[in-house]
Amino acid sequence: MAPLAVSLVVVGLMLSGAPAHPQEQVTWYTHRAESEPVPLHQFVDASDPTPTLETIARWAGWDTGEPLHCDSSSDSLRVVALRLPRGWTLVLWNSSPQKIRVAIEGEMAAGVYTTERLTIASGGHVLAIERRNGVRLPRPSKVQRIEWLPPNCGLILHFVERVQQVDETLLALRRSVWQSRISAGTLSRLAALMRETNSHWYQVRANLRKGNVPMAARGVHRMLFLASGLQAAASRHATLQAVSEHAEQLIDALSELSAALLNVVVRLQVAEQTLKAEVANAGSQVWRAVRFTTGSAAEQEAIVLANMKPMERAEATFKWSNAETLPSMAVSVLFNNGYARLRVSCGDSREDGR
Repeated sequence: MAPLAVSLVVVGLMLSGAPAHPQEQVTWYTHRAESEPVPLHQFVDASDPTPTLETIARWAGWDTGEPLHCDSSSDSLRVVALRLPRGWTLVLWNSSPQKIRVAIEGEMAAGVYTTERLTIASGGHVLAIERRNGVRLPRPSKVQRIEWLPPNCGLILHFVERVQQVDETLLALRRSVWQSRISAGTLSRLAALMRETNSHWYQVRANLRKGNVPMAARGVHRMLFLASGLQAAASRHATLQAVSEHAEQLIDALSELSAALLNVVVRLQVAEQTLKAEVANAGSQVWRAVRFTTGSAAEQEAIVLANMKPMERAEATFKWSNAETLPSMAVSVLFNNGYARLRVSCGDSREDGR
C-alpha cells in the first residue's frame, strides 16, 4: 500500500500546482425571456450569415424556438436557451482568450432525451459533433452538467425528448393503417402488427415509469422488428405509401430511443480533409457489430465486427474533401436482443425538436 500512497501524494501535489481554469455558471429557467436573441452569426462573432451557420440555426431552432430566461456568471460567456416542441437547446459562446469550465443547470420535463453537442469556432466553423449519453428523467428535474469551452469558441447542446416522438409517430402510423384502402387480408395483417406494436409500447412506457430500463429497451427492440414488418408489408402496395413512410419514421424514432437507453456515444471530428468517427459503448450491453455510414454525396461505409464490451470504443476514418459540408454519419449497433440506428448530424434533414 505504501507505493500507492506515495503516488497519490505526488499526483495531489502536481494537481495543486497546476494552473486552474476559471469556472463559470449558467442557469436556464422555464419562463420566457424578455427579448429575442440576436441573429446566430452575430452571437458567434461572424461578420455574415454563412450557409453553414444558417443550417446550424435551423437545427438548433434559433428562429423558431421560444427563448427562455437564462443567467451567466460572466459577461464573456454569452448564453441563449430555447424551448422547442420536443426539447431544449442551450447555446454558449466563450469570447474570453482562455479555456473555461462551465457548470450548467436547468429544469427539464420528464422523458428520455438524446443529447448532442456541437462545437464551433469563430465564424461558424464546425469542429466536432458529438452524441452524448442518453438522459432519462422519470419526473421533471433539474439537469446539471459540466462542459469545457476553448477560447473564442461556441457550444450548442441539443436535447430532444424521444418518448413523445414515438407517441406522435405511432399515432400517425395508426391513422394511416386504419384509413388505408386495401384488401381485407392485407389490412388484417397490418392491423395485427399494429396491435402488437401498440401492446409493446404500453409495456415499454410502464417499464420506463418503474425504472426498468433493460426491459424497456427489450420492448423497444421488439417494436423495431414489428415496425420493419409493417414497412416491408406496406412497401409492396402503391396505395400504402403513407403507411410505409410512417413506419419508416417510427423505425427512426424507436432507433433514437434505443440509442438513448443503450447509451451509444458518438463523436465526429473534421480535420485535414478527413472525418474521424468514434463510437463508445457507454451502456451495459455487449455489442456484436458497429456500422458507420457517412452522409456525404460519396457515401462511404465501414463495419466493425467485434464484441464491444461496455466502455470500449471503435473508430473509423473517412475522406472529407468539402470543408463547407457539415459532418453527417449514420451509426448502427447490433447486439443480442436487437439493434439501434441513429444519425449524428445538424443538417437540414433533421426534424428533431421541431
